[in-house]
Amino acid sequence: MFEPLLTQPQFVELTRKSQLQLRLRESVSDFSLLQTLGGHLLECVATQASSEKGLILRAHPYLICELVSVEVPRVDEAMPQEEALYRSHGQGWRLFSALGISPVMCAERLRKGLVIAVETQGDSVCFMPQFDHKWLLVTLERDLRLFGGPRELRRAKSVLARGEDLSQDAEGLLLEIGEIELVRQELAHFANQGDIKQHGVLLSEVTKVDEQLLRKKQLLSHHYYLRVQRPNWQHAANQHEELESLQRKLESYQLLAPPELNLMVEKMFLDD
Repeated sequence: MFEPLLTQPQFVELTRKSQLQLRLRESVSDFSLLQTLGGHLLECVATQASSEKGLILRAHPYLICELVSVEVPRVDEAMPQEEALYRSHGQGWRLFSALGISPVMCAERLRKGLVIAVETQGDSVCFMPQFDHKWLLVTLERDLRLFGGPRELRRAKSVLARGEDLSQDAEGLLLEIGEIELVRQELAHFANQGDIKQHGVLLSEVTKVDEQLLRKKQLLSHHYYLRVQRPNWQHAANQHEELESLQRKLESYQLLAPPELNLMVEKMFLDD
């Protein structure tokens, strides 16, 4: 389903020890990346050409993929050894964003760069990801994301399963709201298909998930409007000072003002 989004296959010759460095292009925004998180951004297959080991790479145009030769690959000591992935001739993997992780966090991690240590060991190639679990290497034989039921419903459930981070800024909240709107549009298009209307159980599940997405969108929208609008109509729109800071400023004014002026202000408040 996502194959047309990838570039043409490219053969990259391997040295004994190297690093596969991935990062997002600077011109790509988080909203553009949001459209592609439902599929894989990179496909890598270990192969041989002219008796030399190499990799066949197919990457998304948003992604910059470089293979850099190193003397000693930089291996994160906190990364467990079972994270290493061994691939022989004809075997490969795909790069997916983890289900249930916020697209803001996935985009931020990808923009900083992903490093995969690559080392040839006999007839196989060892891939050791040097990053956390926001991005995953899924082997081709275990890639069941496109075959585990309706993609629209699985993506909607993964968005619902994600915890709400209400402490992020307005741009992050807007990205979350945009993702929910995109998923709801996909669900509506999926539910309007003729063959789906004959399956009452599936259609009922789509309706239930859509209602839950709507409630989650309303919660995020409420916090988004609090970020961009005035927290209190008595204050200016760009006033974000804390109460403690305002209290100290008021005490300073009272110390600098004449006693007669302080008494007059107190009398005005008592009259009100």
